Amino acid sequence: MSTPYGPYDSGQQPSGGYPQGPYPPQEGYAPGPHPQQGGYAPFPPQQGGYAAYPPQDGYAQAGPRGYLQGGPVGFGDAIAEAFRNMFNYQGRASRSAYWWFALFQVLAWVGVLILAFIFAAVHIPAVSILLYVAAVIGSILVSLSLTVRRLHDSDKSGFWYLIAFVPFGGIVLLVFTLLEGTPGQNRFG
Repeated sequence: MSTPYGPYDSGQQPSGGYPQGPYPPQEGYAPGPHPQQGGYAPFPPQQGGYAAYPPQDGYAQAGPRGYLQGGPVGFGDAIAEAFRNMFNYQGRASRSAYWWFALFQVLAWVGVLILAFIFAAVHIPAVSILLYVAAVIGSILVSLSLTVRRLHDSDKSGFWYLIAFVPFGGIVLLVFTLLEGTPGQNRFG
C-alpha cells in the first residue's frame, strides 16, 4: 500500500517502534532507536563554549568587585568591613553592605538600651551613661563614612549627606541609600 507520503501513512510502525505519521523520514537521522539518546541522533558537540557578552556604551566590563568598589557582601563581612573602614570616606559601599550594617546597628542599639537599663536599675548610672555615649560616638563615626560611601555608589557626592539636616531631607537621603549603584566604574571607584 503506497501513498504519496511513503509507506508510513498506512499506520505501519517503523523499525524503531514509534509511529511516524504521514511524514517521510528526515534526512540525517538514522531509523530506529539509538541506545544513548533514546531514539534520536546525538547533537554535534559545541566548540568553545559561550561567547562573551559585548560591552555596552557607558558601562565597564562586569567582574568581581571588592568591598570598596561596591561589591555585595554578607552580614558578617558588612559589619567587619564597616568598622575596618570607619575613617575611610573614599570608595563605594553596596546596598547590601549598607543595609546589613543598618540591621546590625538596630540590634546593637537594642542591646545597648537593655544594658543601660540594667546598669541604671542596679544604681550604677555612670556606667549606663558612658555606655550610651560610647555607642553614640561609635555609631556616628561608622555610619557617617558608610553613608558617604553609599552615596558614592550611586555617583553622588558625600555632601548630599547634609540634606538630612533640612526638613524632609531625611526622606531624600533614605531614597538615595535605596537606589541601585551605578554599574561598572564611576568617578568614586
